[in-house]
Amino acid sequence: MRSAFTVRVMRDLGAMAIGYAVIALLTSAGFNGFLGGRPLYGGSPFDLAAGMMVAILSGLAGGCVAGFIGAERGTINAAFVLVPLMGDTIYVLFFFKKSTAPFWFDAMASATLMLCTVLGGILRERIASSRKTITV
Repeated sequence: MRSAFTVRVMRDLGAMAIGYAVIALLTSAGFNGFLGGRPLYGGSPFDLAAGMMVAILSGLAGGCVAGFIGAERGTINAAFVLVPLMGDTIYVLFFFKKSTAPFWFDAMASATLMLCTVLGGILRERIASSRKTITV
């Protein structure tokens, strides 16, 4: 009984860490690689749309991966990813002075990423429930 609990906790912690790592890798690759590290605020509409898509796809992927790995429901595991993501957001909003964008712009970008992370967990739940329905 005790070992089953330990395995669940380890899966949940692994889901949180790996989900956050997926988000960090995809956002870094998207913003620095695909968008070339250009500032998005005040940029072209294409740059804004591409930056939004990077945040949406990164959040969905990270939440979906966390929902797949973790022992709990997909939404709960995706919500676990919000813990390190909030720490990252606090650092970016209050201590990272490199940004030329106003506070509200960075805050809305972080909120979009967090919302899409939870939506990735919901997506994982829907995929798993549809597979159970089809299989039965």
